[in-house]
Amino acid sequence: MERIKHIGIAVIASLLLFNAAVPPAAWAQGAQPAKDEPNAGQQAAAGVTNVLFVPGKAIACTVTAGLWVVAMALTLGGGYKDAANFVSDGCGGKWIVRGEDFSSSR
Repeated sequence: MERIKHIGIAVIASLLLFNAAVPPAAWAQGAQPAKDEPNAGQQAAAGVTNVLFVPGKAIACTVTAGLWVVAMALTLGGGYKDAANFVSDGCGGKWIVRGEDFSSSR
C-alpha cells in the first residue's frame, strides 16, 4: 500500500513538471494577419454592384412586406412566425456592398 502511494506521488509530480515545461498552445500561434485595405478596383466593383444591389434589395423588401400583409390576412394572424420570416429574409442582411466584400482573404 505504501509503495502505491509513492508511485502515485511520483506520477503526479512528474505530470506537474511535464505540464509546466510545455508552453500553452496559444503561445505557439502566430500573430493574426493584418487585414488588407480594399484596392481601387475592389472599391469600384462595390460601387457598381450597389447600383443594382440596393434598389433590388429595396424591391425585395417591399415585396416581402406585401407578402407579410397577405399572409397575416389569410391566416388571421395565426401564421405570424412564417410571415415574419418573409420580411426577415427580404429585408434582413446586408444592404450595401463594400470593397472588403471583394477581398480574396475571406
